[in-house]
Order: sequence, then structure tokens, then C-alpha cells
Amino acid sequence: MSKLYFIHALDKTTSFLTVFREHFEESFYTIEPNETSVKNSIKYVQEIPENSTIIFLGHGHSTGLYTPESEEFSKEIFINSDIGNQIFTRQRVLLLSCNSNQYIRRLNSFEYIVGFGNILSSMKEVSIEAENETGIYRNLLENDINFFNSAYCYAIINALQNYNRGAYQFNELPILIEFYINQKINETLLKKDIENRVEIARLLFEFRNEILFLKN
Repeated sequence: MSKLYFIHALDKTTSFLTVFREHFEESFYTIEPNETSVKNSIKYVQEIPENSTIIFLGHGHSTGLYTPESEEFSKEIFINSDIGNQIFTRQRVLLLSCNSNQYIRRLNSFEYIVGFGNILSSMKEVSIEAENETGIYRNLLENDINFFNSAYCYAIINALQNYNRGAYQFNELPILIEFYINQKINETLLKKDIENRVEIARLLFEFRNEILFLKN
């Protein structure tokens, strides 16, 4: 059995991901927005035994993974491709972070790895997408984004719980996540009391379609 290790880059914008801790308390490591915590986190991941399962929860970019941030500590990439190849050697990795599906293509030392697309986890990110990429604002409110975040967290938590019980192999995780996302899409569209249910379902559809699985 491959032991799970959760690495959470915790700040105000990623606090909703603490829901994972409720289900995997014994293997949860939190990175605080300060230099010491960030450095210690790299050392912690480096010391994780090979053939383990590492789950990163936080912000990302096509070139790497971000530190948490605060008013005193600016967000910056702290795991680029070079560091990633060092610390993810012969590991099973899932990166729940924006554009990690592009970042993982820069890596080559892992055993298996899962990445995701542009996850719009806040209204700020919805605005950035409209202003810098599409030119179109999605018809979404704060509550809709919260619903979306809860839905994909539910899907990944359930998939990881099944994997942790030995019911599925790591390479089956993407299909299992897709199954739970499809479940949430159907449930969302049936909730007539949610005004923006079609837009939320579209976010979940995009989330599902942008999952990328690679193996070495």
C-alpha cells in the first residue's frame, strides 16, 4: 500500500482545501506563508519514501507550484521543474493546482502523476480569466464558486479514499475522479433552486476534461 502525504499551501485563498484534512488528518502537512515554512516543506517532501503518494493542494502555474501568500509574504513559485524532478522521483503524485496539467509535462522523474487545468476557485480568478484570456465574464457568483470548489473536492476525496482502501490503483484515479465529477454535474443540473446551475455544471465539465494523467 502506497502511503498518502498531503501538502497544503495554506492561505486565505486555499483555506477551503482544509476539507481534505478532515478525511486524511494523519498525513497532512501545512505550509504557512513564510520563508521558514516554505524551506521546511521542501525538506519534508524530499524525505518522503519512494513509491509514496503525494498530493499537493494549492495554487499553481504552468511552470510550477506556488507558495501560500499573505500581506507580509508574496506568492512565488517554489517548486519549479528542476525541484519537482528532484522531490517527485519515483513517486505517485496528484497536483490539485491551476494549470498543473501543463506543469507535469515538464517533469520526468515520477512514477505516475495527475494534473488539472485552469481551476477557477475564486471570483478574482473568474475576473482574471475574462480580462486576460477570454474577454467574456462568466455568469457566476461567490456562492456558485463555493459550490464548484466543494464539488470537485468531494470528487477527489472520494476517489482518494477508494484508492487508500486498496479498491483501486493510482492509475485508475483519473477515471474515478471523472466518475464522481459526472455525478456532481448531474446532481447540479437537477437542482432547480440554483439559478446558475448550468454555469456551475460547465465549470465541472471543464474541470473533468482537463484532467491529465502521465506515467513513466
